[in-house]
Amino acid sequence: MKRGERKISKTRRIVGDILLAICAVFLAYFLAVMIYRLATVVEAKRIDAVTRFLSEFGFMCLLSLPAFDVRFKLFSWNRNKGTKVAGATLRVVSCAICVLFVTLGFAIIITGATTDEQSVDSVCVLGLSIDGDELPTDLTYRLDRAIEYNEQNPGALYVTTGGNSDDPYYSEAEYMKRYLEAKGFDVPEGKLIAETNAKTTVENFKYVAEIVDKTQPLAVITNDYHMFRATKIAKKEGYASIVKVPAKSVPILYLENIMRETIVAIFQTLAGELTY
Repeated sequence: MKRGERKISKTRRIVGDILLAICAVFLAYFLAVMIYRLATVVEAKRIDAVTRFLSEFGFMCLLSLPAFDVRFKLFSWNRNKGTKVAGATLRVVSCAICVLFVTLGFAIIITGATTDEQSVDSVCVLGLSIDGDELPTDLTYRLDRAIEYNEQNPGALYVTTGGNSDDPYYSEAEYMKRYLEAKGFDVPEGKLIAETNAKTTVENFKYVAEIVDKTQPLAVITNDYHMFRATKIAKKEGYASIVKVPAKSVPILYLENIMRETIVAIFQTLAGELTY
């Protein structure tokens, strides 16, 4: 072996190749999702779609570092004691970030797959930004889940919440309310309210608290991938009990949404907006 070359065992090469192949598949998936989003979102949202992809791509590259280290001994710096310590530190940090990210991702998946069986007096249906006058598929899934839940839990107060909309006359919450009414949503008069001020999930729960009693259980309806962060924010906002009622989401976008939710959850945790 020539001086400076790093000896890598056959087993390590095989494991490294497998890990790198997995990373390559995910990167290809995120690229395909970005192309899909660029082809389907309105022009005003294309910059947001690219920004979203770049953040996810950057995190995916960060998560790939342990795989590169396994395959190529990326952090095997043996020039002197200082470089050895630096390389070992980077190896530990990169692995810790990867483990944290994967653990949080699995927590998001598990939370979104869990439905709480409990009767409540108040239900909150979280909104989703609307482009034009067409409701996103994931938002219709939330609303259809509300209709289904109402059949199981009749008589409750339902609050649609969200102030984002390109329409100058109707907020997303009002669009949601109109959708439910058009579907023949069977609730007593005054039991369907649109909260039209919230711009974020944090604000959703702040403004909904002005309508419902935070000391009583509140059922939250949102997509499966969003349920983890929603419940943590609600806890931070002082709700005594959250009943999880997850709705399904677009399957092809599920993993990309999990990636985004994991990234956002990390930053919101650092900002003190999530309570565990």
